[in-house]
Amino acid sequence: MIERVRGILVQKSPTFVVVECAGIGYGINISAFTAGKLPEEGAEVTLHTNLVVREDSMTLFGFADTTEKNLFLMLLEVNGVGPKLAQRILSGSTPADLLNMIASDNKSALGKIKGLGKKTCEQMTLTLKEKASNMLQSLGDVEGSGITSVGALTGAKLEAVLALHTLGVKDPAAEKAVVKAVEVLGDGADAAALIPEALKYL
Repeated sequence: MIERVRGILVQKSPTFVVVECAGIGYGINISAFTAGKLPEEGAEVTLHTNLVVREDSMTLFGFADTTEKNLFLMLLEVNGVGPKLAQRILSGSTPADLLNMIASDNKSALGKIKGLGKKTCEQMTLTLKEKASNMLQSLGDVEGSGITSVGALTGAKLEAVLALHTLGVKDPAAEKAVVKAVEVLGDGADAAALIPEALKYL
């Protein structure tokens, strides 16, 4: 197994990176969450990884931290969720928010993630609710774990956080800025209004 890759980030996109290590370029699939935490091309980067081996392929998935990697492995336990869907799920939320959604049995919020149908949402909460609660509890006091006390960021708030990621703003700064923007504009504000307001607090 390839558990971790450290090297020079030579290519990056919202879903895929190439990391050069000892002269070899590793193609690694990533989520939008991890993409938001990457340095600029040419800088050194470390990704926690999981190698998915199939009869006709070997696919490497990379994660910004062990929390996201462990959540990816948890998602694979759900009936009907494969590696590609797990990657899309992780791209639709931060790990902290996804854990909160599962632990609180919030199928409505889960259903807003692209690619997730009603049946899969039900399977996720049924299969992972207890594990998600345990993971939240174990990570809640760990500095830098990404677990916040503001609850799950969904809808416009989540859109705003992910938009800040694309602008190069990393967590927890992105989440905190959006929370402040919500305090000013109210819960009914859409992402288009939240993003410029959040930028004022960075």
